[in-house]
Amino acid sequence: MRDEHLEGEIIRFSYKAEDDSFAVAVLQVKGDLGTVKHTVVGPIGHITEGQHVQLTGRWMVHTSFGEQFRISRSLVEDPRTLKGLTVYLSSGAVKGMGPSMAARVVEKFGLETLKILESEPARLKEVSGIGDKRMKRIAEQWQQDAASRQLHAILRGYGIGAALTRKIVETYADDAMSVITRQPYRLAAEIRGIGFKTADLIATERGQPLDAPERAAAALIHVLREAEGQGHCYIPRGALLSRVEKLRVPASRAVEQLHELARRGDAVIVDAAVEAESAVYRPGMDTAESRVVLRLRRLLSGAPPAITVALAPIETRLEMTLSPGQREAITGALASGFSIITGGPGTGKTTIVRVLMAAAGEAGEAWLLAAPTGRAARRLSEATGQGAKTIHRLLEFNGRTRRFNRGFANPLDCDGVLIDEASMIDIRLMDDLLAAIPPTCRVVLVGDADQLPSVGPGQVLADLIASRVLPVSRLTEVYRQSAQSGIVLNAHRINRGEPPLSGELESPPRDDFFQVHREEALEAQQAILQIMSTRMKRRGFDPLSDVQVLTPMHGGPLGTVALNLKLQALLNPDGAVYRKGERLFREGDRVLQVRNDYDNDIFNGDVGRVVSVGEGGIVVSFDGQRVVLTGEKLSDLQLAYAISVHKSQGSEYPAVITVLHRVHRIMLKRNLLYTAITRARSFCCVIDTPWAIQTAVAEAGGSDRWTGLVARLRAAQSIGAG
Repeated sequence: MRDEHLEGEIIRFSYKAEDDSFAVAVLQVKGDLGTVKHTVVGPIGHITEGQHVQLTGRWMVHTSFGEQFRISRSLVEDPRTLKGLTVYLSSGAVKGMGPSMAARVVEKFGLETLKILESEPARLKEVSGIGDKRMKRIAEQWQQDAASRQLHAILRGYGIGAALTRKIVETYADDAMSVITRQPYRLAAEIRGIGFKTADLIATERGQPLDAPERAAAALIHVLREAEGQGHCYIPRGALLSRVEKLRVPASRAVEQLHELARRGDAVIVDAAVEAESAVYRPGMDTAESRVVLRLRRLLSGAPPAITVALAPIETRLEMTLSPGQREAITGALASGFSIITGGPGTGKTTIVRVLMAAAGEAGEAWLLAAPTGRAARRLSEATGQGAKTIHRLLEFNGRTRRFNRGFANPLDCDGVLIDEASMIDIRLMDDLLAAIPPTCRVVLVGDADQLPSVGPGQVLADLIASRVLPVSRLTEVYRQSAQSGIVLNAHRINRGEPPLSGELESPPRDDFFQVHREEALEAQQAILQIMSTRMKRRGFDPLSDVQVLTPMHGGPLGTVALNLKLQALLNPDGAVYRKGERLFREGDRVLQVRNDYDNDIFNGDVGRVVSVGEGGIVVSFDGQRVVLTGEKLSDLQLAYAISVHKSQGSEYPAVITVLHRVHRIMLKRNLLYTAITRARSFCCVIDTPWAIQTAVAEAGGSDRWTGLVARLRAAQSIGAG
């Protein structure tokens, strides 16, 4: 399907997002058969009414609003008609010039008006109502805004919206235009949200040769950053050069600039026996891995004396009986400066944490509890009866400085720190956490290394365990009560590479885990909607608050975007509406925060409920904490009827519906399916194709990230001497 083109004047906007990222406008087009008006939609909020535009895009039919032209690219020009010019001047292009004055100015100067404003502003006094003082004010404002208008027009042509344009202006001030025209690759390096491809488009359209040294350096940094976004801490030299070559960078230039980056400290090369396998890091990643190793060594060498506490009385008081493996895990944690407790569902990790905290309390030690997400922290607090925080709150993240207040110079005041859901910790956060731990403090990480690794770079928990140089307690025995659960049974089957068993096929049948096979994607989508609307209610679950739909991807008919729209229409069709771009929030919607918002004390992965909407924004309750979100803050919010499996980490839901299908092919791995079903506390339904299940359980995953932590830990041989 080819792009089409439209040309005309924007005569009015019917909707414009606060950040100008999306707008709906009426375009007036003059042709051989007369004047025609079209509805156009897309990233045109920066355009002023009356301006002439050339638009590239495609025609579409909206189910509610009919035929529309969806814009992918726009070129803005000066108005070409007297009416358009009048609309333009009175629509904000000149502050203080309303429709009446604009009409008089245009009547006087016609299509030469903009030329007069630019080069002969004194002639404005020829218009009735404009004296010397007003003329000077209009002229000054026009000149001041000229650079900004040019900047917005240039950047919008490259797909850069108003919000990012403001960031560029704030970062470079009067040098913004110079940076864009002469050093565009700085945008990719210094402005979050602008990637190499956008900067490269600007540079190459302005004549930058493909073999320019600065282009090769920018491409190398881009690939390194992209690898970190995929979870890697480094990228092998051969893979790095191969990826850069695909960006049309000559191989010789890439090699030259790689060595130049290393020489000036913008890259770190850890040599290997085979040159192509040498690890290439960005400096921050290399430093984080190195410091984690050094800080673990410090904790083990400075461990306080072992605590001896009688566990039997604690078991009696808490009305529980520990297995030998659980006892060993607790005594090991109380004897070491650093230890790990890992195990799958039903192996008693929560029981161990409760007894461990009770034992530490009896020994007079003060421990702090934390987890990567707010939900995980609340579950930890409920399990232990002690306050627990997110790791960011524990380390006192400073929203102004974007750094933690707690660190090497200002450590935590405690005798021990326990971190739950440790599989979610990436290498940067682990570095920051260990920096804040006093040298004589005990640290215990609790987690399931078979789950998906962290969203950020590294697979810290799995690497610490794989190194075999740190104290690790592995829990393998499934408690008798948990062994009755189809969820727990199937989690362990999946971990062994075996497909799950649907409850009705077992003897005796289990009623907490079922599979529904659907070969076609749209049939699977309908099955989700049908199960959500009827079966979950019959099982006593409230679809709005108790049931979470999980899916591997965001796009397609079984992705989060499509499923959220369908589920919103099904479960919450009548709430009051607030529109954000093409997204629509309703009062009562379940929503997900997708980026840390330190100003409002809400974090990536927090789930809330929209409690009210207004013209300027919405109010969301995150577990009782009400937050007003407006403007750009709303860009960090998504519907949460369906979320990705990755976003569900650290959370637990009464019931889960998860989907695994052929369309998810590139995501199908054992740890993804394992993570999805272990999010369910009481009931899990998997909608799948048998092929997708077989593919997922056959692909172990979890070891496909490039990290150097295991090798560094093993190289520091003295680390094991505690």
